[in-house]
Amino acid sequence: MKLKLNAMLFIIIASMTSISFAEYKSFDDGSTSEGEIAVDLLLARPLGLIGTVLGTAVHGVGLIFSIPGDNVSESADILVKEPFHYTFNRPLGHFESD
Repeated sequence: MKLKLNAMLFIIIASMTSISFAEYKSFDDGSTSEGEIAVDLLLARPLGLIGTVLGTAVHGVGLIFSIPGDNVSESADILVKEPFHYTFNRPLGHFESD
């Protein structure tokens, strides 16, 4: 029993030290990685779609205030056009804004 416990402890310590000696190298050649594309496709795009739908609904309700204030186009840009562009018009895996 003691031998098994020592062996497991040795394996855990050895695996932790090998991780600490791992070196991170960044190869930023401007291309997107598979992880960035996956996060964009599975998380950012659906959230962007939800934001577009909610922004459109809020813009529709807010028209009663933005028409008299003469800022309908500003409201539409922020609440509808920006989320729409983020969701549908940017390249897959690119999160930076233009």
